[in-house]
Amino acid sequence: MTGDLVSTLRDRVEMEVRKHQYNNALFWADKVISLGGGQPRDVYSLVNVLYLKGEFHRAIYYLQTNKLNTTVYGVYLVAKCQAACGEWSEARETLESHPEPSLSDSGGMTENELLSSVYLLKGNVYQALDNHQFAAQCFKMALKVDPFCVEAYENLVYNHYYTGKAEGDLIVDTVENSESLFPAEREIVNYLYSGMAKKYHNQQSSSIPTSLCSLSNNITVLASRAERLYYSCRFTTAYETCLQALKVDPYHLPTLLTHIGCLYELGKKNDLYILGHKLVDLYPKSYMSWYAVGIYYSLIKKWENARQYLSKSTNLNKLFAAGWLAYGHAFAAEGENDQALATYFTASRLLKGCHLPLLYIGLQYGSTNNPILAEKFFKEAIALAPDDPFVLAEMGSLYTQTGRWEYALSYLQNALAKVKEGGHEWAAATWAPLYLNLGQIYRIAKQYDQAIKCFKHAQFLSSDNSTVYTGLAFVYALQGDPMLAVEYCHKALDKERQDPFTIQLLEMSLSALALTSLSDDGKSDKSDDDSVSVTGAGITPNLQQYSTPIF
Repeated sequence: MTGDLVSTLRDRVEMEVRKHQYNNALFWADKVISLGGGQPRDVYSLVNVLYLKGEFHRAIYYLQTNKLNTTVYGVYLVAKCQAACGEWSEARETLESHPEPSLSDSGGMTENELLSSVYLLKGNVYQALDNHQFAAQCFKMALKVDPFCVEAYENLVYNHYYTGKAEGDLIVDTVENSESLFPAEREIVNYLYSGMAKKYHNQQSSSIPTSLCSLSNNITVLASRAERLYYSCRFTTAYETCLQALKVDPYHLPTLLTHIGCLYELGKKNDLYILGHKLVDLYPKSYMSWYAVGIYYSLIKKWENARQYLSKSTNLNKLFAAGWLAYGHAFAAEGENDQALATYFTASRLLKGCHLPLLYIGLQYGSTNNPILAEKFFKEAIALAPDDPFVLAEMGSLYTQTGRWEYALSYLQNALAKVKEGGHEWAAATWAPLYLNLGQIYRIAKQYDQAIKCFKHAQFLSSDNSTVYTGLAFVYALQGDPMLAVEYCHKALDKERQDPFTIQLLEMSLSALALTSLSDDGKSDKSDDDSVSVTGAGITPNLQQYSTPIF
């Protein structure tokens, strides 16, 4: 009779938990312990209910008084409760006393499930204590023991513990070579994990396997697709994909991160304002909420407010890469180079597998006229992400500025090739500086036709940029065509009226044009001044002093 009653009450406890009526579950779980003679399974059941209620120290007390705090599962639960209270040092000490797992006290889990859970908890504890090397090792072990442990994989990927190549190797090691997965399981895990990996390492999106076509509108697949489009500078398409994903789950963090980036790139101030307020109202303790607010203030160029909210976001999540970078940008935008560098260095220290902090450190040193250090950090960024066209383009720009033309041409051409082969939106205004720098190099190499093509591409991508028109005017002047040079000088000055080089170029082109007109009308003899010929070709010697980059 008692046995049947205990079994019935155990079912009752499970049902109350499913109904989220934890007080009911706790009341009957306590009675099951008394009626069942204090069996470990019943104590664990009560402790789990206490954990769900947030009564963590009470849960620890029950484990200690029932002498279950020395079993593997008991130690795991004690450390889990300590971690939930923020007692990270105590949780580490508890876990370090962990004996070898055994099925006899696994709380109903398999040995692999228990072992993976312990490694995952260790990783979270070490991560909270800023021991990121040990944390990464624990997350990797959790994933190796149980390839379905998504939380471990997300920690490794989203916290940038590994480079893009290392993430690919991790998938091969823990998923493709796993003996615990059936073929169908291996296929879905491999596909989903590959989609979640770094997007700038491999811009080509992988097609959905035929057997998984029903996942095409799944939130994880849509989020990965949107992020890949974002990194390819296809912001409008990425934005549309984000809207599709947010209809499935309006508070999915990876999708929100990409969506916020798209709103910023597309200049949608009102939408970003509304989103930020909505997130803060619903999730005031979420780092993503304050990140959205900080990005809004960055968009309207209120940098002090942006720094305030981005700082709050990074305090809530110390490993939030986008938050750290945006925080650094908010300093750099107002010329506060020391603070910007300090922020980027902090991000680089925390995010070992992410090349973006190194890229922006290089940009800061370049902006302060320190090309040696800029080159050093660009090279480190390239070592982490050799296929990212942004890094290659910045390295080419640096070599252009320092007059190392052959290196500059090599890196810029490589960057352009990566843009075209990697699925990037080549027509995005983002790539206008790339074509501008290529135009400079071709102009310096006296390959004027190629230079004109590059400047024309830049004009198509960024028609409001005065530098594009000045570059074209310069090339036409060097070719001895003062009429076109004058035309493009006027277009450049229409965008930027006070540019001294364009003004000087216009004056010289007008002089050459006047001399050419006089020569055509037969009204003047050849000038004795060799610096300016009647054909206009003599304009070249006077302009060669500007053969170094001017843009």
